[in-house]
Amino acid sequence: MIREIGERALLFLVPFAIYGVYLLLIWRQRPNRPPTPWALLFITGLILFVASFVYVGLTEGESTKGVYVAPHVANGKIVPGHVDAK
Repeated sequence: MIREIGERALLFLVPFAIYGVYLLLIWRQRPNRPPTPWALLFITGLILFVASFVYVGLTEGESTKGVYVAPHVANGKIVPGHVDAK
């Protein structure tokens, strides 16, 4: 769970990192810094954050086509719930 949250946080920070690299590259040419587009960076990071949830939701997980078997005990061991294909 921590890894997933960390990955999402990194995706949110990507636009800020790219802008930081951009500032480092232009710093030699223009010593005065241009105004920072905080709102645009925040919105872009938020879009990447939400897109990662949409991507994971569409590509991962079990198929919902089939019959759901609830968790049960078999031979003294807990069998987790799962979906059996038809």
